[in-house]
Amino acid sequence: MIKIKNNQYVLENKLFAREITVDANGLHTSSVINKIKNREYVKRPDTAEFQVSLNGDVIYSYNKAEYHVLDGNLTTTDSLLVFDGHSITAGAAGNEILELRFKSKKHQTLIHVFYEIYPDMPACSKWLQFDSLGGDLHISKLFFEVLNTCPGEFVDVEFFRSHGTVPSKPMFAACGDDDIIQGHNMELNEGFFVANAAPGALRYFMVYPVWPSGISCGYGMSGADFNIYLKSGESFITDKSYLFLYNGDKTDPEIRNRFREMIRRDLPPCPDNGGVMYCTWLPFLKNINETLLLELADRAAALGFKYFVVDDGWFTDNNWEVDKIKFPNGLEIISERIRKNGMKFGLWFNIGTDYGSVGSNQERFALDYHGLPKKFGFGGEITCRCLASSHRDFLVKKLLALTEQYKVDYFKLDFSSISSPYGMTPYGCSSTAHTYHRDASDSMIRQYESMMYVRNKLKNAHDKLVIDFSFETFGADIPSIGALKFSELHHVSNMNTTEPEIVDARKIRNTLYNFCALLPVERILGSLICLQNVNDIEHLLTTFIAAPLLAGDLRKITDENCAHIKSIVSVLNSLTNLGPLTEFCKFRGDMYISKQDWDGFARYSRDGRGIVCLFKNNSHAGHEVVTIPQLPKATYCFVDAVSKKEIGKWTAKELCKGIETKWLRNSHYRVLSFSGLNNKKEE
Repeated sequence: MIKIKNNQYVLENKLFAREITVDANGLHTSSVINKIKNREYVKRPDTAEFQVSLNGDVIYSYNKAEYHVLDGNLTTTDSLLVFDGHSITAGAAGNEILELRFKSKKHQTLIHVFYEIYPDMPACSKWLQFDSLGGDLHISKLFFEVLNTCPGEFVDVEFFRSHGTVPSKPMFAACGDDDIIQGHNMELNEGFFVANAAPGALRYFMVYPVWPSGISCGYGMSGADFNIYLKSGESFITDKSYLFLYNGDKTDPEIRNRFREMIRRDLPPCPDNGGVMYCTWLPFLKNINETLLLELADRAAALGFKYFVVDDGWFTDNNWEVDKIKFPNGLEIISERIRKNGMKFGLWFNIGTDYGSVGSNQERFALDYHGLPKKFGFGGEITCRCLASSHRDFLVKKLLALTEQYKVDYFKLDFSSISSPYGMTPYGCSSTAHTYHRDASDSMIRQYESMMYVRNKLKNAHDKLVIDFSFETFGADIPSIGALKFSELHHVSNMNTTEPEIVDARKIRNTLYNFCALLPVERILGSLICLQNVNDIEHLLTTFIAAPLLAGDLRKITDENCAHIKSIVSVLNSLTNLGPLTEFCKFRGDMYISKQDWDGFARYSRDGRGIVCLFKNNSHAGHEVVTIPQLPKATYCFVDAVSKKEIGKWTAKELCKGIETKWLRNSHYRVLSFSGLNNKKEE
């Protein structure tokens, strides 16, 4: 898949080709071809591949003298880089990796540029590595991918943010909010995704097609500033960028499923295929105790749930000791009951602040811009901890001890420290005395690295442990590739249904549809929807958009609803026990669902197992047409998950064209399971 022709390096498969050239002016992408359409995407082959500031000198991978449209100045042609060779290695799953090396003699730095090509994807990924060969090295203002690329002309390409769901301006910067930018030419009916796996507010895009750089992705340069300081012999590896081409409609679910599969291949494997997770947070908050949790554990198990998570409220402020008033027998009795009931035990723990031991170990405090302890939220006693201090070493010891003492299967690791999704704390840490960062300038990237360090230590000791750094810990309430690289399952939202006059399940679905448009849905814990005898079935099915996460007072559910929930969950378990439901299809594109509209989705596997959830809302229609693409050739039997009655059989071709589904009388939802009767049978 990687070919070398003199000074040109071609990454190519049957769908995609990217040609990279190294010449007297440096490194640049000379061609990107959509091989299905045989269309060239590169508009400016004389654009730098990356740019970076080394010790204050801005370095471009390619230099050509021209007047810049921003300031009118003539750019320099002096090259500070010298080509130092290449290598080709095998990657995972048949991938191949090209490495190009460049030396900056002035800065005693070796820069590695890596490209990875997939055998079955119209795509490639890219990242950089910096080695300090001597002396101190300061890395900043880093774009690790720069493209002047699109199908057709830029004037005909519309850009979309928020995972392809929101139209953007023709020129824009995205600072921390977006990890995937989509460009689509409606006339040609083809487009591309550019993705950036940098974590949190450090993630940065600059989309200005009027500039030679065109589309740049890298790290932030303003409020969430990126800086790396290396000593001689040290290295820094950037996060990845992804370029993915496609042919077809902008919202085509088959295209989106293929893109999410490319992202999935770079994520840590999840040791669990699915099932419902129950969390104690709502409506109980911290008002939990042994008697309550034992009863809830029995009820959750009877409903077929797979995880039972004890949220906040289990420890005191005396060094995170178990509250013996609430739990006189400790958490062991809770963990044992949960595991005896066939569920997995989850535990909430605060990693971002000193909550649980307020005021202790002040050397671990994160400091604000004034050098004062950074307070959590609006103020009060709780203070943020800096993850790039000795706090990370404490967390490894504490979490390992909790895992072994209580046989923890899943950790929900919570509370903001690096930044806040609520905009209530400043970025990073201004301390100059912490072990793992220098000062405020490099604190954010080093705190994220420390978070990954904690994760790796836990996984090395307990490889089946499921780790979830919540959206609060990441400081962003929108899921991203970067967040999913840290967590097998990622809690992304506090959306719930405890106050239906404020938020209902339809609003939550509209949000989850956007969250799950392009990311692997089986990794996203979408919300804390409550089951407590008000619209319980609709609430349950809403969670199926992603990895199901539920809360609520299970004691309040009626016997009839319990029977329906148990039946539906048993269907989900029978499907996910065979493997995760990775494919996702929303039935009505990216439209916002109003109360007068119906909505629905399908979750399914590539071998033809799946579930369909439909919501009538206030629609007066008697039936709807649903379309499920990308199923293997077979005849599929559809069964009502509540009544267990067969409702029909259709071929994959018929399902791709659309089938009519009727609403049941006096019901505002439908849930159907399906599987292929003979996946080897030709239609």
